[in-house]
Order: sequence, then C-alpha cells, then structure tokens
Amino acid sequence: MTRVSVGADMRSKMIDAAIELLEVGGESSVRVAKVAEIVGVTEPLVYHHFKNRSALVTAAYAEWYRRSQDLEVPIDRLMMMVSNQEEYERALRTSLSWSYRPERIQARSVRLAVIGAVQTNPELAVAINEINRSFLQSLAKSTEYAQSQGWVRADLDPLASAYWLHGQINGRVVAEMDEGCIDLATWDDISFDAIFSLIRPR
Repeated sequence: MTRVSVGADMRSKMIDAAIELLEVGGESSVRVAKVAEIVGVTEPLVYHHFKNRSALVTAAYAEWYRRSQDLEVPIDRLMMMVSNQEEYERALRTSLSWSYRPERIQARSVRLAVIGAVQTNPELAVAINEINRSFLQSLAKSTEYAQSQGWVRADLDPLASAYWLHGQINGRVVAEMDEGCIDLATWDDISFDAIFSLIRPR
C-alpha cells in the first residue's frame, strides 16, 4: 500500500468517525479529540488531514450526503432496458417506488439534515451542489433520451424537472415525520399522479 493510499484510508476513517458522531449527536458532537479517539490516532494527525474542525465537519456532511444518494436501481441503468413509453413509465415507477420504501426514510432524513447545515456553511454548499449536479444530470439525460423517443413532453426542461423531482422525493420526510397522520401509500399515489401528469406528452 502506498503512502498516498494509507493517507487516504486514514482520512476516510476520520470521516467515518465524524459521520458516526453526526448520526448520534448532531454537528455539535463532532469534536476533533473524539474523532482521534475513535480512530485511535492523535489530534495532530487529524489536523494533518483537515485544516480545522470545520473542514472535518464539512467533509463528513458531504460524504454522509453522498452516501444517502446511492441508488441500488440507478435510473440510467433502468433506461438501458426500456424500448417504449410503457416500459419507460414502469422503469420510472420502479425507481420512485424504491426511493419511497420505508428503509429509505433515513436517507431522506440525512439529506434534509445536510441541506439544513448548508444554510450556514458555504463550503458545504459547494460540495453538495457538486454531488447534486452529478446525480441530477444523469436523471436529466434519461429524460432527454425519453424526450427524443417521444415518451416525455418535449417542452419539459430536463434538468429543472430533475431538481423538482429530487425536492419532491425529499419532501416525503414531512409526511413521514408526522407518523400516522396520513397514509403514505396515498402520498405515493398522489406523487405518481403528479409526476406522470407532468411528463406525459400532451
């Protein structure tokens, strides 16, 4: 293992430790001394990898957010198996249904926690915007392909609709945190109706 990969591995361990602390106690619980203790190193070594506590917190938030975006069923892979509008809509519904699963509640909550932290952390905003752009541009490309096939209305802006869809999915947290107030399956049905009404050719 090279010195660079050893350093990168140590940095990753520090980020993992900071994420653990974020999950349990929020941003205020992320302390350099605690991260050093969890990883089994000295505080100066943490400062070797991160110029200050803020840089460590920012890196941890960004990685936590990136992990929450990971998809088991990426839409671009689903698109490779699509040959008509019915299959396209089924692929999109499959991807959305996966996003709405109860196991994904934590991922949505993480995204909202990080988006909240972005409001007072400009460096984090830059990192999160990069993650979002990469993820949402792939979704926009799948929409462009569907438009070229006539499965999605031609006047729909692919990137703007990708950002809207991302916000709409994350917004499910509002219903999830008020447990028992509404039937989440009903929320899902309304979501599907809104999405397919929006994208279908007129």
